[in-house]
Amino acid sequence: MENILKFYREHDIMTEITTMKHMVTDIPKDVPSIVSIVQNILLHKHWAERYGVELKDKRHEEPWLRSVEEKLIFLNKLGYNHVLDKKKIEDKMLGICRDFSVMAAALCIEAGIPARARCGFATYFERGKYIDHWVLEYWDENKKRWILVDAQLDDFQQEELEIFFNTLDVNDQYFITASRAWTMCREGKLDPKLFGIFQWWGYDYLKCNLILDANSLLKIPMQPWDVWQGYKKLPVSEWSENDYLIMDQLARYDLNVDDDIDALYTFVQQNDKIRVPKDLGDVINTLA
Repeated sequence: MENILKFYREHDIMTEITTMKHMVTDIPKDVPSIVSIVQNILLHKHWAERYGVELKDKRHEEPWLRSVEEKLIFLNKLGYNHVLDKKKIEDKMLGICRDFSVMAAALCIEAGIPARARCGFATYFERGKYIDHWVLEYWDENKKRWILVDAQLDDFQQEELEIFFNTLDVNDQYFITASRAWTMCREGKLDPKLFGIFQWWGYDYLKCNLILDANSLLKIPMQPWDVWQGYKKLPVSEWSENDYLIMDQLARYDLNVDDDIDALYTFVQQNDKIRVPKDLGDVINTLA
């Protein structure tokens, strides 16, 4: 387990902070404080209007910045000299759940806490459905276990959604990782048509989140709208049974990442239909 924890204590391309290091100096080293910091600098794009923030056209592009370094540079241009600086709500950077989770993971790593962003589905946004979502997962050394945290849900959102569970320790009743969701649907335990968001549902969305979660476990958390050649682009209507079996195997490696991360890494790296291209210029932003 120590090798796994060492791996998740170290940055990679999406969480590494270089030129903006001064913005994260002397941050608190506990997860509740880190979550507060993330909520201090980010505003969820789809919640903005509920906070009374009117979005102009260009603002919709703010979540397109993938890496934490890029986000900190943008925040610095907004007037943040440090992530602890207090600003008006309209001066926060727009993001989505993935951004809250990746930023929280980056700050945890800065604080010496093993952390990773997880992609999957939440049960608490719409009754009876499993909605696309990302959370933070960090290692609690005292409890000797990984803990899921919804870094997006501040007090206002918790009240609006009538959430009564602890968002700093989300159990698997409320958040289902993409690999577990895929497996449960394939085993007939859950209906794949209940998984998705907006107008996108079913196995087409399940496979996208499975690919995102697997790559995130390898420390390359991409955005939901990022597409590259392979399964993320190819609709399941064009799949063979073998394609489903490949995804089944990916889900098994994903579920067992802490026991054998090398197996997940090898499987992903050997399948160019799954792995993120080395040149991110080959990734298509479908919103642009």
